[in-house]
This record gives sequence, C-alpha cells and structure tokens, in this order.
Amino acid sequence: MSKSSEGSDAALGRFLRRVWQADVEPLLRGKRAAQRRKSARVGGKVAATGGLVIDTLFRLRGKPFTRAMTVMGSSLGAMLPDVWDWKWLRTSATRADRQVITDQVKRRAAQLPEADALALFGLPPTASREQLKETWRTLSHRWHPDKAPDEQQRPEYHVRFVTYQAAYERLRVAYDEGRLPQTDGS
Repeated sequence: MSKSSEGSDAALGRFLRRVWQADVEPLLRGKRAAQRRKSARVGGKVAATGGLVIDTLFRLRGKPFTRAMTVMGSSLGAMLPDVWDWKWLRTSATRADRQVITDQVKRRAAQLPEADALALFGLPPTASREQLKETWRTLSHRWHPDKAPDEQQRPEYHVRFVTYQAAYERLRVAYDEGRLPQTDGS
C-alpha cells in the first residue's frame, strides 16, 4: 500500500468517525434505546435463571445471589447495543437506516473543507485537476458497490463510493471557481 493511499484511508476513517459521532449516532439513538431495553430484559432473565440454578445447587436461602445476578445481567444486556454498533449496522440495519447513513455521509462530504476533501484522495493542495480526475477514476472503480466481493461488504463499498463522489463534486467546484490548485506560495 502506498503512502498516499494509507493517508487517504486514514483521512477517510477520520471523516467517517466524525460523521458517525455527530450525525448518525444521534439519529439511531432511539432505535438503539429499544434494543437496549430488550437486551437488558433478556440479559436479566438469563442471569436470574443462572442465579436460581446456583441458589438451588448450593441451597442458598433468600435468593441474594439471584438478585445480584439479575442486576448484573440487566446492566450488561443494556450495554450490549453500544458495544456492537458496527456489527449491528452490518447485520441488523434496515435499508432505511443505511439510507440515513448514506445521506449524512453525502451531506458532510459535500461540506468538507477543500484540504480535507483533497486528503480523502491523498492529494496535496497543489494537485492539478487532472490528478484529481485520475485519482477519482481509480477510487470510483475500486470502491464501486457493484465491485464488492460479497453482499456483506456492499454497504462499506457504498459508503466509501458516496464519500468519494461527494468530495469529488466539492473539489470540482473549487477547481471551476479557481480556488484550486493552490500554488506553493499561497
């Protein structure tokens, strides 16, 4: 992997983390709250059953162990949706959830500062329009959703493609308006 593609991947990672934390996570909070309640209930029931079995085996009277296990199971169950965010997104997110994420990524990429948009492509501010176009073509062919090796990777390819596409459109405007390329002195 070349240094520019490593830098491009790092810039993309930073961008997607910012979008996730600022835009997507708040939109999904209500959905995850319902998931949290359900997993807390299930975790509490499983832990209470385990506590009852231990109480019965060791002939503990008064069930103090069962209560402690129920509280602990409910707490761990409630934390589970936050721990498995990305797994949930890949396996349980609905088409509507994915559309929300895509819309937020597209909106944020279109608003990126020019230097950050160029960093997504691994290009310096002095890059020519032709360099941008060539890099865009390479990345769009590489990350087009139809090129995904399997259905599970298609959402990642789609998000990457949409990000690059919106950033490219943003930079095309900057080139058209003469703000790019920057000379070394500016």
